[in-house]
Amino acid sequence: MCGAGLAASQVPLAAWAGEAKDQPEIWGRTVLPQPFDREPFREVRLPAWVQELVGVGYTLSGQDRQHRARAAQAGVAISELGFVDPFYAYYDSKLLRRRSPHVPLDRLKHDVAEYKELGLRILGVYPPSLQGEVYENHPDWRHVSTDTREVPQIDLAKFPHGGMLCLLGPYGDFFIEVLAEILTLFPEVDAFSFDGLHYAGVCYCGHCREAYRRESRAELPAVNLEDLAFRRYQHWADRRLEDLIRRMQRRLKGLKPDAALVTWTTNAGRFGHFLDIPRNMPARMNLLLDAPDMEFWLDETNRGATVVPAFGCAYLWAVTGHRVGFAEPYLMSRGTPYGKDSFPAHEIERRMLLALTHGAGPSIAVGQPPHLQEAVYHCLGEVRRRRPWLTHKEPEPWAAVLMSDNTRTFYGRNPGLVEQRYLAHVFGAFRALLEEHLPFTVICDWDLTEAGLAKYQVLLLPNSACLDQAQAQAIRQFVSRGGGLAASADAGLCDEFGTPRAQPELAEVLGIERRGLAPAAPAGRQLDANLSRNLPPGYWEKCRGVWDFTFAPQSFLDTPPMRALLGTDPVTFKGSAVQASPASPSARVVARLQPKPGESGEALPAVITNQFGKGRVVYLPAAFDAANYLFAYPYQRLVLRQAVEWAAPAPPPIRVQAPRCVHAVAFRQKKNGQRLVVHLFNDVNTTAFHGLPGDDVPLREEVLPIYDVRITFHGYSIPRVHLEPGGQDLPVNRAADTLEVRVPRLDIHGMVVAELG
Repeated sequence: MCGAGLAASQVPLAAWAGEAKDQPEIWGRTVLPQPFDREPFREVRLPAWVQELVGVGYTLSGQDRQHRARAAQAGVAISELGFVDPFYAYYDSKLLRRRSPHVPLDRLKHDVAEYKELGLRILGVYPPSLQGEVYENHPDWRHVSTDTREVPQIDLAKFPHGGMLCLLGPYGDFFIEVLAEILTLFPEVDAFSFDGLHYAGVCYCGHCREAYRRESRAELPAVNLEDLAFRRYQHWADRRLEDLIRRMQRRLKGLKPDAALVTWTTNAGRFGHFLDIPRNMPARMNLLLDAPDMEFWLDETNRGATVVPAFGCAYLWAVTGHRVGFAEPYLMSRGTPYGKDSFPAHEIERRMLLALTHGAGPSIAVGQPPHLQEAVYHCLGEVRRRRPWLTHKEPEPWAAVLMSDNTRTFYGRNPGLVEQRYLAHVFGAFRALLEEHLPFTVICDWDLTEAGLAKYQVLLLPNSACLDQAQAQAIRQFVSRGGGLAASADAGLCDEFGTPRAQPELAEVLGIERRGLAPAAPAGRQLDANLSRNLPPGYWEKCRGVWDFTFAPQSFLDTPPMRALLGTDPVTFKGSAVQASPASPSARVVARLQPKPGESGEALPAVITNQFGKGRVVYLPAAFDAANYLFAYPYQRLVLRQAVEWAAPAPPPIRVQAPRCVHAVAFRQKKNGQRLVVHLFNDVNTTAFHGLPGDDVPLREEVLPIYDVRITFHGYSIPRVHLEPGGQDLPVNRAADTLEVRVPRLDIHGMVVAELG
C-alpha cells in the first residue's frame, strides 16, 4: 500500500491559500448572513458567456468526432472532459504522480483541440472527494463519518479508488490547486464540474475537530438534530464548505477571469436530496456556483407523477438567485433497477420542456441507445429553437413562496418525516398557485430582506418555521407598508437553529396567540371495515386529525366556486392543525374546525385574518397547504387561492384561463429591449392514474392538445404579442389598460411573448 509521495506534500498549504488575491469584480450582491459567517456572503458574478449558456450536453467525452459534431449541430454548447478520475490523472501532473495507463498522453490535447474546432466549450471533470492516490498518501485527509479518532482503512488493493476525502480540511486546498494546475496547463478549459461536491453531513477527522474546537470553543457533537449542539455544528460545516468554494472561485478566476463552476449540486430541487438530513451542503452555496446542475429524476422514489418535479425545477432556479441553473432529466423508466426499458422517446421532450418552463435550462446526456438517439437530438433542437427567449430572464413578480432550507433541515429534522412535517406544506402551496394560474416565484431564506420583498404584492410562508430576527423584521416591514401575507401552521416559531420560541416571532403580525398542536385523531375512532383494511400502516398518524370545516358567510371564503363545491353543510378537513386564537383587535376568525359528530373536543380556528399596518394577513392554523398535497380536496385549493388574492393589495398583472393541467410561468426578459415571456406547458398524461398511485411514473407517449388558452395582461404597454417558437402573431383585444390574447392550440409547450413598449 505504499506509493510515491505526493509532490503536494512539499507545498505549504498556507501558500496556496494566499496566492490568489481577491478580485472584487468577481462578486455580486451581498445576501443575508448566516451563523458562523466570517465575512459578508456575496454571490459570484457570472461571466457573460454563462449568462448566454443554453445547451449543456454530457457524454461527448466518450464519443467520436462524428457524434460530437452531430451533438454540436443539435445545440450542445458545452460538454465534459475528464482530467482526473478516482484512480489516475490523465495528464502529467506535478501534484498527482499516478498517470493513467489507459489514456494516451496526447489524448487530452487532441480532445481539447477537437472541442474547440467544433465550437464546444470544455467542462473539466475532477471527482471532488474520491482520489485513490491522495487517500493513500494522506490518511489525515480522509473523511471520518462516525465519532471516532480511528482513521478509516480500506483495502487499496481491492478498492484502489480509496474512500471519501474531507473537503473541509487541507485536502480542500489541494483540490483547488489541482484545478489551478489543470487551468494553467489547459487554458482552453472554460469551466469545471464535480460529482459529489459536499461534506456528507458530518466529518470527525482531526482537522475538523481542531477547527471546530478553535472556532466554536466546543467539541464536535454526535449526529442528532434534536440536539442544538449538532444543529450549530451543521451551520459551521456549511460555512466551511462555502468558504472552500469561495477560495476556489478566487483562485480560478485569478488565472482566467471567465472561468466558471458549472457543476452538480446536491441541494437544489431533486426530491431525494430534500431527504438528505443532515444536509450535505447548504442551499446558499449554489450562489457561489456559476451554474449549478441538478440530477432531475422523475422515478417513483422522487415523486415523479406528482407536482414535485415541477417544483424542483422552480426551486433550482431560485437557489441560483434566479440566474442560471440546469436540470438534467434522467431517462429512466423506473427505479430498482434503474434502466431505460420501454422509455418513450416522447417523454424526453416532456421532461426537458418542463424544466425550462420553470426556469431551469435542461441539460441532457447526449449519448443514448440507438432507439432514443435521434429523439435526443430532436429535443436539443427544440430547446435551441427557444433559445432567444430563455436567457437574461428574471421572475415577473406578484406572489412569493418561501422554500426554507433551514426549516427543512432544523425543523424537519428526520428524512422519514420531513415530507409530512414541512415539504408537504410547500408542495401544496405550489400546487394551488400553479393550478390556479396565479403568477408566483419560489424564493429562498436569503430573499427575506426589505429590498428582496419590496417587488412582491404578497408573501406565502407555508409552515416556514425557521426565521431569524432579521428575516422576521423584514416581513414586518413588508406587511406594515402594505404587502400581503399568507402563513400557515408554525410559521416563525423557531430561530435559525430550529430552536422553538415561546410564541412565533411573527405572532403580532399574524394577530394570534399560539396554544400548541391541535389534538390528533382520537385513538378509539372506529373506521369502516371496508375502508380500514385498505389503509396503509400509519394512515391516521400521517393524517393527524379529521374535523368538520365551516367558513363564515360573507367572508372572503364565501364565493360561488366555494359554494359550488361545499354547499352550506360542514365538510371534512384532513390534516394537521395548530391551536391558535385571535390576539389582535383586528383579528377575525373566518373559518373553523370542529369535531366530527359524536366526538368530543372544542372548535378551533381554521382561518384567521388580521390587519397589520397597511397590510392584510391570512393565517392558516389548519394546514390547508399540506393537505392540498397529501389529501387534496378541491376546496382546499380554493382556500389557498382566495387567501392569497384577499391578502394581496393589487390583483395579478397576468391572468391565465386554462385547464389546471397547464403550467403557466411568467418571466421578464431584459435583452435587446424588454418583454414578458409566458411559458405554457401541457402536463396532461393520457395514462395518468391507471397504475398504483404511489409508484406511478410519467412515461408519456402522446399529446392531448389544449385549445383556447387565454392570457390577460393588466397595466402594461404592449405593442405586439407573438407565439414562439414559430413567430405567430396573436390577435389582441384591448380595453383600457387590459390586453387579452388567445392561444388557439397548445401541444407540449409554447411561449407567449409580449413585447413591452
